[in-house]
Amino acid sequence: MKVRKPLRGRIEFAEYKDTGIADYKSFPMIEALPEILDVMEAARKIKILRKFNPEELQLSANKRKHCVERLSTFVIPLNKHLEVEQKLSIFIRQGYLSRNITNADHVRRMRNAMLSFKKPEIAELERRKYNIPLPTSSGLGIIGISGAGKSTGISRVLDIYPQIIIHEQYKERQLVWMKIDCPVTGTIKQLCLNFIEEIGDLMGALNYNDYADYKTDELIRVISTLALEHHLGVLVIDEIQYLHEVKSGGATIMLNFFNTLINTIGVPIVLIGTPKARHLFTKEFRNIKRITAQGSIDWDRLERKDKDWKTLLKYIWDHQWTLKKAELTPEIEEALYFESQGIPDLVIKIFKESQKRVIGNDEMLTSSVIHSVAQDQFQLLQPPLNALRSGKKKEMLKYLDIFMSYNPESFITNVDKQVYADSCGIDLEEVLYEQGEDQQLQEIIHWLMEADYAEDIAMLAAVETKVPDINHWKRSAFQAALAYKGEVKMLASGESSKKSEKESKLQLARSKYKPNGLLTVLISKEKEKNATFYQLIKKAGYVQDVRSRLGL
Repeated sequence: MKVRKPLRGRIEFAEYKDTGIADYKSFPMIEALPEILDVMEAARKIKILRKFNPEELQLSANKRKHCVERLSTFVIPLNKHLEVEQKLSIFIRQGYLSRNITNADHVRRMRNAMLSFKKPEIAELERRKYNIPLPTSSGLGIIGISGAGKSTGISRVLDIYPQIIIHEQYKERQLVWMKIDCPVTGTIKQLCLNFIEEIGDLMGALNYNDYADYKTDELIRVISTLALEHHLGVLVIDEIQYLHEVKSGGATIMLNFFNTLINTIGVPIVLIGTPKARHLFTKEFRNIKRITAQGSIDWDRLERKDKDWKTLLKYIWDHQWTLKKAELTPEIEEALYFESQGIPDLVIKIFKESQKRVIGNDEMLTSSVIHSVAQDQFQLLQPPLNALRSGKKKEMLKYLDIFMSYNPESFITNVDKQVYADSCGIDLEEVLYEQGEDQQLQEIIHWLMEADYAEDIAMLAAVETKVPDINHWKRSAFQAALAYKGEVKMLASGESSKKSEKESKLQLARSKYKPNGLLTVLISKEKEKNATFYQLIKKAGYVQDVRSRLGL
């Protein structure tokens, strides 16, 4: 397994600047951070791209092949990079709002946080009595395919910030960010030890070996103290998909650890992983309300129609060390996309190796060269790439590192839609739209049930408060569920008239709620290869028998 070197940043002395935002005024650890960037400034900071030097074309063929390798160091700022930068800019500053070194707040916060480990009830009473600030931190989840550039991207965004800021005036050192990898064992103890080793290397006065025999709960207290003591601004944990491979409850234990850091200590967290880690966000991490307070980012491969695909090609295409410069024709673009399937890392590698093949020969890039290089030199990648090209869910699920999502709607062709419109009078577009609404309804019902509302109450609240905007819908449903919960005792008391009215509402809600929609039926097409869509939906009861309906 490839072990990454720790990410290291620069050290700066604090220079306090007015942020222009009233909320951040008189917070030295925020005012010492770099200025808040606009989109263009952020793109310039993230970009790594040297201007092409035409004089290098005078070099020998072998030396030009060395120049081609420069492409591996390029970082092209795409929309995902800018989205991550904007989110990080917000929550790294928000996390410091409860940790002000100009007064005793940060000392009280540290004492209160440590007390909460031993005596949480007393800690809460103390927090209220002395008005100790609540944590203002949150989390961000980044799920992306291998080769999309997520780890490199977050490293470039972190590099915008100094890693350590020395506050001479306050005699404090501020650790702005730290990035560690989730251990392959998926154990919280090893993650804590990795944390201690890294913070020891960065801040000194800490011996990793002194903590090797500590128990897990003891280590959690140690790193919590260290995070507060060194004013950690954000913790980035990469490779969280390893939790997916642990079958000894590792995800649940680490969940509690993240919860402690965000809710008790007040340190924002960025979690990065491949699609194998998606279940952690959908099933595990959603139980921590702040773990994805800034949302999550899906970092998928590029689509041909995406602006980012055009941007990537635009930036790299001038960097040709061949004596004959090839034009970016639709044929070449098609070849690059077919062989890379829009995975940025693979685009760069194919572009590099294709240049190396023609340098010293005919010196001209062509689509046939691109196809030949991809098939010869990246032969081991052909099975997963063929799965992506096929669009078959069963095949793509074999390669979770590069398969982000599955959209059954993409398997329904225009011919299918026309057939059902003509022969069955079914508008598939309308049905799929309704199915999407049904999925949102299910999401809200499950969300309310996780908040300890009974299924009937969750169902009724979701059905009765339906609005187009899902966030507004959630807020309204929660308020309705809260009101209905107070009526449960009334139902149990046996007040017949009110009871009948409420039961009627619940019956109506059940009739509107269909946990299995047409889209689920269409997905089953894969399991019943010889069945037509018509046969499937008729079997599921979406098409009625006209003769029986007429009593014939």
